[in-house]
Amino acid sequence: MGGYDPDDLDEKLSQLMDAKGREPSNWLTAEELAQWESGESLVDLLDEEDIHELLQKDDEGVGDEEAAS
Repeated sequence: MGGYDPDDLDEKLSQLMDAKGREPSNWLTAEELAQWESGESLVDLLDEEDIHELLQKDDEGVGDEEAAS
């Protein structure tokens, strides 16, 4: 993705996939999960729609946390 550091984006996606209440199998097949666990980048494994969905859910979660504060 142009304009983004792939390592930073991959780290962010990994954090979102590991977030409480989220199951990586919602976005990854069993084969992709194995590849991810072997060190493959989520940027390479997820399609653009899944990346946008994860990032959108993160934005929604931030609003929920702020509302609770």
